[in-house]
Amino acid sequence: MTDRRRINGPSDGTTPIVYAGVPKAKQLPPRAPDALRKIFLKTSLTPPATGSSFLELPSPAPAGTPTLKLTASVYGPRPLPPSAPFSPHARLTAELKFAPFSTPHKRRGYVRDAVERDLSVQLQNALVKSIKTAAYPKSGIDIFITVLDCEGGLDGDDDDGVEVGLMNVLAGAITCASAAVADAGIECVDLVSGGVAALVRRAPAGGDAMDVDLPAPVVVLDPSPADGGQVVSAAVVGYMAGRDEVTLLWTKGAMETADQGGDELDLLMDGAITTATAVRLVLNEAVKERLLLGIARSRLKKEGGGDVLMS
Repeated sequence: MTDRRRINGPSDGTTPIVYAGVPKAKQLPPRAPDALRKIFLKTSLTPPATGSSFLELPSPAPAGTPTLKLTASVYGPRPLPPSAPFSPHARLTAELKFAPFSTPHKRRGYVRDAVERDLSVQLQNALVKSIKTAAYPKSGIDIFITVLDCEGGLDGDDDDGVEVGLMNVLAGAITCASAAVADAGIECVDLVSGGVAALVRRAPAGGDAMDVDLPAPVVVLDPSPADGGQVVSAAVVGYMAGRDEVTLLWTKGAMETADQGGDELDLLMDGAITTATAVRLVLNEAVKERLLLGIARSRLKKEGGGDVLMS
């Protein structure tokens, strides 16, 4: 007979539960200064838009760390309102917005702030020189960039050096927007690709990162906040490889120019252009894939006579 006033244990023996430990993150070897990350770029992913694209830049850190994800949507060219004054060139507007969940550890608001407005102006300046605006008089072309994920967040400069998160966002936005413009069928003189380079001072292997005697900074292509090291200065460019023209140059940090007896600015520009040239190959493949798909669809439509048989 059981005693109802006490909690009786199980009649049979049980085995205690053993929980598996948390696996340690795999330490990846540091990237070479001239090693670039792989880029995923796809067009025609937003049906309502005239042209669209999606770009993803993975983080060099282990899985689970934030990456860079962007979407671009292009609307136009479409006529301006009748009340707008006549313009012989198309009016280009670019708007960059961070999603509320894009930055880690901090939720962003829905109203655009100064950072987003500044990046929008930089993006517009980088793209307007590549589009044949004279071919679309009294028309408007609207470009919208949404940052879905931002690696490293948007923290400002601190004691560890220059923060390169915003520069990676701008470079990715330039490439993603140029692919969307090409997907929309808008006439361009060339495609624009973005590239980033930075002067990074890294501690020697086995040394202390806080040691005063750090080695001289080296030029790192496509820097990432997850790479570590102290970023002394950085530069981002918008580059048209076919015409060998720079449409945008944005620098941050302390650097010496040729007039001051140094060549750090030239090294950063050359590194950023090298990165943009490599990114241009990915941009060409994405646009080529979209063009071949459009040709195949038009050929299939002509062979079928444009009629669809319903079963």
